[in-house]
Amino acid sequence: MSAGSPAADPASDPGTDPAQAASEDALRSRRVAFRRLGGYLLRNRSRYAFGLVTTLAYAASSVAIPLLVAWCVRSLLEGLPSGEVARRAAILAAATAARAGLRFLSRTRLFYAAREIEYQLRNDLFAHLQRLPQSFYASWRTGDLMSRCVNDLNSLRLLLGPGLLAVIQNPPLYLGVLGAMFAINAKLALLVLAPYPLFILVARGFGRHMHVANVEVQEGLADLSSQLQETVSGISVVKAYAMEDTTRKRFEAASDALYRRHVRLARVSSAMPAIVSLLPALAMWVVFLVGGRLVVGGEMTVDRFFAFAMYVYELTFPTFIMGWVFALWQRGGAAMQRIDEILSTAPSIADHDSADVDALRGEIEFRKLTFRYPGAEREPALRDVDLHVPAGSVLGVVGPVGSGKTSLASLVPRLYEVEDGSVFLDGVDVNRIPLQVLRSNIAMVPQDSFLFSMSLAENVAYGLPEADPARVAAAAQRAQLAKDVDQLPHGFDTVVGERGVMLSGGQRQRTALARALALDPSILILDDTLSAVDAQTEAAIQHELARVFEGRTVVLIASRVSTVRDADHIVVLDEGRIVEQGDHEALLARGGLYARLAREQALEDELEELDVAEGVG
Repeated sequence: MSAGSPAADPASDPGTDPAQAASEDALRSRRVAFRRLGGYLLRNRSRYAFGLVTTLAYAASSVAIPLLVAWCVRSLLEGLPSGEVARRAAILAAATAARAGLRFLSRTRLFYAAREIEYQLRNDLFAHLQRLPQSFYASWRTGDLMSRCVNDLNSLRLLLGPGLLAVIQNPPLYLGVLGAMFAINAKLALLVLAPYPLFILVARGFGRHMHVANVEVQEGLADLSSQLQETVSGISVVKAYAMEDTTRKRFEAASDALYRRHVRLARVSSAMPAIVSLLPALAMWVVFLVGGRLVVGGEMTVDRFFAFAMYVYELTFPTFIMGWVFALWQRGGAAMQRIDEILSTAPSIADHDSADVDALRGEIEFRKLTFRYPGAEREPALRDVDLHVPAGSVLGVVGPVGSGKTSLASLVPRLYEVEDGSVFLDGVDVNRIPLQVLRSNIAMVPQDSFLFSMSLAENVAYGLPEADPARVAAAAQRAQLAKDVDQLPHGFDTVVGERGVMLSGGQRQRTALARALALDPSILILDDTLSAVDAQTEAAIQHELARVFEGRTVVLIASRVSTVRDADHIVVLDEGRIVEQGDHEALLARGGLYARLAREQALEDELEELDVAEGVG
């Protein structure tokens, strides 16, 4: 199961039984989840109030119908005129039609309210997911989150619709029917209802098993969704390594586990209605056996016998569906707990004690910065980083893989939590700058150039308030993307597919670069943006970027020394520390790590040129 909100460790208290502590934690979690759900119910109280009124009216009409039937039967037994019989039949027909109308209204209003809460919760859940930091997604599987946003919300809707309808409707219906049955014949009513207390014991036992089975099914769905999502996203890797059979077997194993959990749930869920359905059948047998004798003995009239039998029928369907309703409540309760597990995760990155900042000039400063990824037990990703980047300057950051380059860049827009007094922009602690102001002034192009399944133009204009074709074209030109647009089937209107699958690696990087340039930010962060382009394209982009860099602060993260050689200042990271800094010439003259990286790159370029020459020859 995915990581979630931290729970208290029962082992920390030697006097606490771990099983009991776990049970208490689960109960507490369930109470919190239903308290949150209560807020949504209050928000939609007018809809539920209307549904409550119509449902109670429907229950009252259900109690009245058998009495009207008895009234009509009595008219036949008493030999009343046909006109009176017809009048009573018309009243019965009108009452039956009214009951049908009330049934329709009660269900549509309550089911609509359930859909409304599902809609509100889905939107709130999505908005909350966007507020959570990247560290949250490092400990949660995508498929698990998708399962909670889709499957669990559907289970919750069923709870708030049919489940809540049964809770509102059945108690008054039972009370009304039972009152009428006792009024007709108390002795027969007691005999009929004698088996019903068994239902409480049956429901209680099945309820516990249903809850466990539902949680297991939902967790299995999350696991299967994760595997499916990962396989589809990484299908090129699966095919490249001929792992189709292995992946299929792993998926089949997860599917088989889910199948077995569903079978267990089906057995429990099916056994409950099967047992419950015996109760009305037994009750009807008692009615005909005992009630028939009462009619023959003259202790009960035929019309009252009809009414009593109809009341037993009125109890049949509510009693029969109680097993299904119990399953809905168990499944919906488990679903709400899983949804609340996400909603209860407080965003660790949020505005607090915000300074009065409307815009940024672009000055960046790191003061004794030490950073460790949340939940990581390894050594810090960055250690004692002291660095000042004047506004409008270009900073180059190089170093071996895993040296902390991307970590350093990610802390400027607060993609991860950072301690107060560690990172400053324009002399203001980054934790005091409103997030909207901070991130609207920063454009970052990450290593993984993620594109959305929309048109190329929409991807370039993604961060703009509204699409501006001229601005999109200009950004594409500066990113050396314009020459590729003409080769696409529909130019800028070409849909690039999921994650930009229609484009090459270099085209995806240039599209991501164009998206950042279209924003015209105060601070531009390029995280190894040109790693997938050839040397000629890189040189053309750098030539164009030289004009783009003017007047803004730029942080260039690069694995190639050639990418940062023209930077105003270069820092070299190794194992999270700044081991060298200066300009290109000074660092080469020092003969340290930077010079070694430059030699290695020069050798790689020579070998690449040699391969090209041999290919041409």
